[in-house]
Amino acid sequence: MIKATIQNSPYCTEMRFPCSETELSRKLGEIKMNPEHLAPMAMIIEIEPAELSILEDCEVSLDALNYLGKRMDGMSKGERNQFLAVLSCSETGIGWGLKNIINLTYNLERFTLIEDTDDVECVGRTHILNVRGYISESESNNHEWLAAEGMKLLESGSGIETDYGKIYINKDVPFKEVFNGTTFPAYYCEMNSVAEIAIEYNNLIELVELPCEDITIKKALCRLGADGLKDCKILVDSTRDITDEWSDRISEVEKSKDLFELNKLLKTEDILLKQEQPISIFNKEVSRVLEQNDFTVSNSSGYISVFSDGKEMAKIFDNGMISAPDGTSGDAYFEIRKIAETVSEYCSAYEKAAPLKAEGLSGNYRCLAEFNGTVLATKHTEYGFEFVTWDRTYDGKAVCQGNYFEDYAAAKENFATRSGLVDKDKLFTTEELERIGKCVDFTMRHNGDLNFDDCECLKKLNEKISESLPEQPQSEAPKMSM
Repeated sequence: MIKATIQNSPYCTEMRFPCSETELSRKLGEIKMNPEHLAPMAMIIEIEPAELSILEDCEVSLDALNYLGKRMDGMSKGERNQFLAVLSCSETGIGWGLKNIINLTYNLERFTLIEDTDDVECVGRTHILNVRGYISESESNNHEWLAAEGMKLLESGSGIETDYGKIYINKDVPFKEVFNGTTFPAYYCEMNSVAEIAIEYNNLIELVELPCEDITIKKALCRLGADGLKDCKILVDSTRDITDEWSDRISEVEKSKDLFELNKLLKTEDILLKQEQPISIFNKEVSRVLEQNDFTVSNSSGYISVFSDGKEMAKIFDNGMISAPDGTSGDAYFEIRKIAETVSEYCSAYEKAAPLKAEGLSGNYRCLAEFNGTVLATKHTEYGFEFVTWDRTYDGKAVCQGNYFEDYAAAKENFATRSGLVDKDKLFTTEELERIGKCVDFTMRHNGDLNFDDCECLKKLNEKISESLPEQPQSEAPKMSM
């Protein structure tokens, strides 16, 4: 977040960025500016964080400052430290001006921040990840190579001391101009948007998320230099989970160009109520999974009743809560509860996730997680959820080598090991767990030297192993013949 005192002499007010168009208009009114100004400029008197003080006593675009606030809000803690470290020293060559600062948010790979120089392997890993965006599994396990890369960086002597650590300029990585100083690069940040619309004019593009305040569309046209929508090319970049009927109606704007009318339509309650909300996805998915596990479900207003052998075992409510009828317990109830909790987790994650941006990718995938060049994504279909892990390509623009799953837990495990979050050599395979379980069981039965505490410990260990193993079909006991 950015906190700034802005001035339209002699009036001043304090603002926080990012902010809504409504809040920005209100603040413009406080300093006696037109609240509907399409390109508001103001003098910066004070600003936080202090690293942005190069903007003080400068007149800047408040829309650009708001865009920078959105970019900073989307940074991780490490990226924010890296960003501020670069701004804090003049040797990095960023220069003055809001345009360059916004472009810096797209060029962090040019600057490696090393906060701790004691662990050379960690230094090498941090540097490679920053420059390339990923490390292959073989490279991640090559500790000597990573240490050598870390030592090479440290011995270069080019580190610049900052309050956040040492900054190294990767001169082989060019500083790209993503922001041209006028039109804003695409950056989706409104989780409640229904559609993302691209407005193109004279080879320039502005993207708006609908529904929005009308002034957002007017400002986009102003930045493009267009007199009106009729002179522009309108494209539907993407849509959220809406019905096919509404998807077709939204697509009509590409021909009609009546973006303001579409925006008005999408603001109405009737339209929004027809969107597929998280709860409807949860209801549909939890019913499907329960039926796959031989339970019977009955949908009622506000909840789902779950039956086993004709007996009601649980009620699952729209918010994901679960309750059991009086006197109901046992394995069936706990299985239902486990299914409901798992489905609620990935349905909630899906609804909060942004669309996965990757060139050449078909299907409405959403990115659940991304680390070390590995992506965990999912899409919802009429047949349920599909989960997949991918590697980012070298340039980070596309994905490749997909592993596809129907099981959420298996997808998460694959992502954890594939991305390097978890060392797969520290995990046991199903076969290894089965053998360990047999050894534990044998020891419990035949080792007479075990005391009570040892037996209890081994018993809990065996239970833990059993819970981790997939369920095996029951086979008939062998028959003895004489």
